[in-house]
Amino acid sequence: MNRAKMVGAGLILAMSVAQTLLPSAHASDLLKYMQPVSQKNNYLNKSQDREIKKKGFKTEEVEGAQPISNREIGLFATVDSTILSHGEQLTSLIQDPHVNGLSVLLSWQQLEPTEGQFDWQPIDKLLELCQNNNKSLILRISTSGGGAQDQSETPKWVYDAGASSVDFTGIDGKQHAMPIFWNPIYLAKWSNFVTALGKRYDNNPALQSVGITGGGMLAATPIVSGVLLDKAERLALEKKLEADKGMNEHQVVEHWKYVADLFPRAFIKTRLNFDVDAPLDSKSGQSMLDEISDYLVYKYGERVYLTRLGVDNSKHGFDQYRILLKFRNDTLTGYQLSPAFNAAELDKLTKVCLDDGISFVEIPAALILTKDATVLSQLDELRAHLGYQLISQSTTLPADLKSGSPLTASFTFVNLGSSPPMRPNRELDKDLAGSYKIQLELRDADGKPVVQSLHTPGVPTNQWIAGKPIKWEQELKMPKLKPGEYSVWLSLIDVDNKRKLQILNGADECKDKQAATSIDVGKVQVVE
Repeated sequence: MNRAKMVGAGLILAMSVAQTLLPSAHASDLLKYMQPVSQKNNYLNKSQDREIKKKGFKTEEVEGAQPISNREIGLFATVDSTILSHGEQLTSLIQDPHVNGLSVLLSWQQLEPTEGQFDWQPIDKLLELCQNNNKSLILRISTSGGGAQDQSETPKWVYDAGASSVDFTGIDGKQHAMPIFWNPIYLAKWSNFVTALGKRYDNNPALQSVGITGGGMLAATPIVSGVLLDKAERLALEKKLEADKGMNEHQVVEHWKYVADLFPRAFIKTRLNFDVDAPLDSKSGQSMLDEISDYLVYKYGERVYLTRLGVDNSKHGFDQYRILLKFRNDTLTGYQLSPAFNAAELDKLTKVCLDDGISFVEIPAALILTKDATVLSQLDELRAHLGYQLISQSTTLPADLKSGSPLTASFTFVNLGSSPPMRPNRELDKDLAGSYKIQLELRDADGKPVVQSLHTPGVPTNQWIAGKPIKWEQELKMPKLKPGEYSVWLSLIDVDNKRKLQILNGADECKDKQAATSIDVGKVQVVE
């Protein structure tokens, strides 16, 4: 056998083995494992040999365009206990047209004060509020990091059952209790709670995503919170966990993989949310982050959004930046700003977010409630390009159409946003980034729909790159229709759940470019 045949046979065997290990992976994904690429001036993630390109976002403007809100993209107001108890401020936030939804962190203790007895009222109220105002909710549940020791975010009954913890004094001067997250009793009780949470809220239309809470404080990935301890104290506590509790790199990764499987089993339809910060401050923390994020995205795909939490300035965190760039074509990505974020850096942050292809940003409520005109203007600029911002610039239709003959139409769209619209396409337990469909609906003189024609665009929507006009022509089958004039309406639709995206009508004659789920693109005269 010559060398070429040997290499080919080796590649086929390697792909066969990889498909056994990763049954839901596509051949193109597997080739990324097998065929390393040249680094040149790009980042390279060695664990998967995937090229990660740096590319600046080029802002394009269309006269009269307005920011578009869809439930998974845009600005989300981060609300704490003070805002939740202040009805007037909460109402002001949810009714703000610039806000797409809310982001909240609740405690396990608050929701299950007694084992098996749940208080779902805080979540129910927020979901009802969001749904009534056509907004959505990012929900996270914390098991450690916020309360004093006698009010731990993990319920007391969990410790009473035998779960262990470690105590420490935070920079706030308070005593805190952190559960040992690999303890089997803790994991069993937490698993029961997550299962109950999913049973009640999975597929709730007002949920944008649910945070994956594992072995970290404040529902984040880092095991020791930078909010409660400075770096020296965090490293000291990590050493204590290693010495006294047997924590090691393998244990942390395996714990996260366990939790990574737990949440998708509980939430079959609802998107999940994973923090892309390293679990530990030590060098091994970055390799752990790679292994965990690889496991999540390659196993569950677009079911898991990726978020960089606790952003307190406009600087890139290199490792988080690398993870977001690596997976932004597979799933949606976001930023969460910390309460300490300086509003003066919003302008720089906007550039960073758009360069990263970010789809949603969680903003402290105080920034949104401000009366500062400069801050509000900068938030508007950020919102105008977050996620996918789709404009239908033209749809060309025939003047006359013979009854029963195909309708030939041409389409032109442009995306002003930083990321393409990705429709979740279920393959076994994994959601791949797929395409929404274009729907043309013919309505009769009474406005009654008589024809709905669907097709996938020539360039799938998950490849609609910012600033590049998308043009194609399509021949659509038509039934026999009664002669007469029909109005034609255009939508982008997820055929599985009939959900339509908000888009703008960018036709020249349409000066008032308001977002809508269906837009009038013209008329067709059907003749004998």
